[in-house]
Amino acid sequence: MTYLDDLRGQAQRKLAWQAGRAERYQRYYGGESPVIALLDTAERETFTTFLRESQANWCELVVNAVAERLTVVGFNFGDSTDAAWALWQANCLDADAELVQTDALVAGSAFVLVQPDDTNPAGVSITGESPLEATVVYAPGNRRLRLAGYKRFTDWWDGDGSVTEVLVTPDIIATWPPGRSTAAPLIEANPAGVVSLVEMRPQPRTVGPPHSELDPAIPIQDRIHTTIFNRMVATDYGAFRQIWATGIRLARQVVTGDDGTSTTTVVAPFDIGANRLLTNENPEGKFGSFPESTLGGYLGAVSADVNHLAAITQTPPHYLLGQIANLSADAIKAAETGLVSKVSRRALHIGETWETVMRLALAMVGDPGAAMLGAEVIWADFETRSEGQRVDALTKMATLGVPQEVLWQRWGATPTEITEWKRMNAENPPTPPVTERVSVTEPAPPETAPVSAP
Repeated sequence: MTYLDDLRGQAQRKLAWQAGRAERYQRYYGGESPVIALLDTAERETFTTFLRESQANWCELVVNAVAERLTVVGFNFGDSTDAAWALWQANCLDADAELVQTDALVAGSAFVLVQPDDTNPAGVSITGESPLEATVVYAPGNRRLRLAGYKRFTDWWDGDGSVTEVLVTPDIIATWPPGRSTAAPLIEANPAGVVSLVEMRPQPRTVGPPHSELDPAIPIQDRIHTTIFNRMVATDYGAFRQIWATGIRLARQVVTGDDGTSTTTVVAPFDIGANRLLTNENPEGKFGSFPESTLGGYLGAVSADVNHLAAITQTPPHYLLGQIANLSADAIKAAETGLVSKVSRRALHIGETWETVMRLALAMVGDPGAAMLGAEVIWADFETRSEGQRVDALTKMATLGVPQEVLWQRWGATPTEITEWKRMNAENPPTPPVTERVSVTEPAPPETAPVSAP
């Protein structure tokens, strides 16, 4: 087996495992996870409608609580900052970055491919790749040294679901077109000279696969689904008072089938309804009813599980329960402290991926910013603040001598907005605020009457 075949085999095995794992996470995020109901096969068929109605997708809220706070608003690449932002916008990453980050939070990993592209005005193409289709092979013992990037995708538009495989090494790009998976690949030189498929892992580990935001949520989500299903069954069969009667002579009828066999069936004695009267000619007969099943236990169990979900995943309870009445700004901030800390940790690893991606892109266009090791991603504020709180904080920072451009960044302005604001200030310099001085005349001390000596 050649070295190329060995890399391809490793990539195929890793992608098969990775895609199976990602599909499971995607089902939970998309609200398509199975409902675990303690019923046999026949009852499952009977309660199919209940199974569908028992879906309550809390997993999506857990992921979105993190994803919605991870917004890239700029980069700091020194003199190449504007060039980096231009590459970012030329590849529609204002929108597509959110797709990659959400996939990474859900599945544990996602991928970004950077490659030279003459059809792109920026000269570089940056695209997000699904963990269902792409993976990276690393050097043994080194989780950062990429030996190869691999992508396997299906073209459903041609009608037969043909599969294409692409393996990228620092030297070559090998492609197995549809129908040639066992034949020799098409080989071409890699113009980038590097494996430019980068993996994004929000929760990496030194050993083992990266974690998903849904790892702690899935067991609780399954419990909630089962409880809701049981509540649906109880609602249909036990939430209404069931009538019983004694001393009733049940009528029977004989039904003859087409084959001549006869079957005796019991005729229901009563047609229960709010406008119907039940009668019994037997003086010793009795009527009664079974008590209905209360649903408070089911509702309380779901509420308890949701609270557990909020605590374990560091998701504010008001995100999941929708209850925010009579909460002060300080109380909301305290409730979101754990979420903000979690988002900051995710941003640390996601930001490292975006820095690597932008270095690759800058290198492909020959920009010296590719060698800047101190580059960083600028994120929108992770905390929830009112406009008044933000202005007050920035005003106090200005009194400490913080440059105005930094204050604009803290406000959340994008590099494009900052450039435009600087141009507008240059054309029409802002008038400094006028501080009125108020002259205060102190009153003269009261005259003291002379005191005569005794």
